Amino acid sequence: MQSDRLANCTICGKLYLREHTDYCLDCFKDMEREFKIITDFLKIEENRCASIEEVSTFTDVAVKRIADFIRDGRIYVEDFPNLGYGCAHCGTLIQRQMLCAGCFEEFTSEVNKTLKADKLLEGLNKPDEPAQAARYWKLRN
Repeated sequence: MQSDRLANCTICGKLYLREHTDYCLDCFKDMEREFKIITDFLKIEENRCASIEEVSTFTDVAVKRIADFIRDGRIYVEDFPNLGYGCAHCGTLIQRQMLCAGCFEEFTSEVNKTLKADKLLEGLNKPDEPAQAARYWKLRN
């Protein structure tokens, strides 16, 4: 048996044989049961405008689990206008990825500034290049 097929469940920590998921069979069954409860709740016409907190309250499924279903693409939020989760940085209601557009732009510009600063410092701290050393020997001879 290959050792890379043996893993710990990311939810309960129990050792299991990894086939297609990161969860043991018991946790996987619980997740699928919760997913069915949520989808059954959202199929009802009056519940289509529910927020993630309302869905959690009525179905007894954790908000984090519902957000994970949305992030994984298992719940198609375009059909549910108020269903979303908070941005990981500012908490603004979003429906995909981890950051809202504003935070994503802010982080992108900060990363670009840092990379440019690193390249500038790298250029200043670089020892003499071979071309300059070769020029020195040509002048001397």
